[in-house]
Amino acid sequence: MAIWSRTAAVALAAALLAVTVPVPAHAAGNGRWAVVPTPPDKPGPAPRQYFFLESPPGRTVIDSVRVANLTDRPMTLRLYGADAFNTSADGGFGLLPQTERQQGVGAWTQLGLAEVVVPAKRQTDIPFTITVPANAPPGDHVGGVVAAESTPSGQLAEGGMTVGVTHAVAARVYLRVSGPTVPGLAVEDLAADPGELTYTLANTGNIHLVPELTVTSSGLFGHAVTAAGPGSQLDLVPGARTRLRAALRGVWPVDVVTTTVTATAEGGVRATSSTTAVTGVLPALGVLALIAAAAFLLIRRRRQARRLRPRGVA
Repeated sequence: MAIWSRTAAVALAAALLAVTVPVPAHAAGNGRWAVVPTPPDKPGPAPRQYFFLESPPGRTVIDSVRVANLTDRPMTLRLYGADAFNTSADGGFGLLPQTERQQGVGAWTQLGLAEVVVPAKRQTDIPFTITVPANAPPGDHVGGVVAAESTPSGQLAEGGMTVGVTHAVAARVYLRVSGPTVPGLAVEDLAADPGELTYTLANTGNIHLVPELTVTSSGLFGHAVTAAGPGSQLDLVPGARTRLRAALRGVWPVDVVTTTVTATAEGGVRATSSTTAVTGVLPALGVLALIAAAAFLLIRRRRQARRLRPRGVA
């Protein structure tokens, strides 16, 4: 990685041409094409999976992305930078489409080509620059370099309409702007019902975090209750807030369940929250009330049957 002035970076990016070379056997992607960081001249023992870049505000970073065509036909792909986000429902990592407004890495990224034609079974290295604004806040700015189909290749029927589906593949970009880094996690709005635990996990700091989640739960008299989920590893960008769920197993029909959720991340970041939920009490009280009412009616009828009645007068 090199950091240059903006003028020098743009000039160099314009001067560089795409280089087409054979696709290696280990290339990965969606089965049709792959997007990965261009390997350095002297690669290390492990290939670069993502872009991990650093820059002070007001400077420009230069790098290169490799786009590989894994098919037997030439392929035309659109290239652009995009901001990353986490879905609000399950924390999945996503990138904004080109039609959405980009405010971070997506807005700062300029590729040497807006569109590229990659021959069959070949790959192309394309330079790009990321120009960091002078007022960019410190910390991590996460996004990706995207290669998307120039035209939709599929269709999706929804709400009585058919829409075209455009597939895209991206290489993630983790750009750290120089300055103070303040990691932070929060576990909020923790709630439990008889079969499910829900809570909000938030990245409250200015760097991306890959938290590990631990859920401990126990029921009445300390009996074991287990929680399953989420199944995938989370990669939270700064400011992300997502609602997570876990299935509770082993809860008794009438129970008092105490649950603690703990999130930890690299650097000693830790957040925890606990809740206690009483389950099945209202249904149980309803059943007891019905039993008591039935018993009362039965006893009353028996007493009435045993009561002595006066004889009639002749």
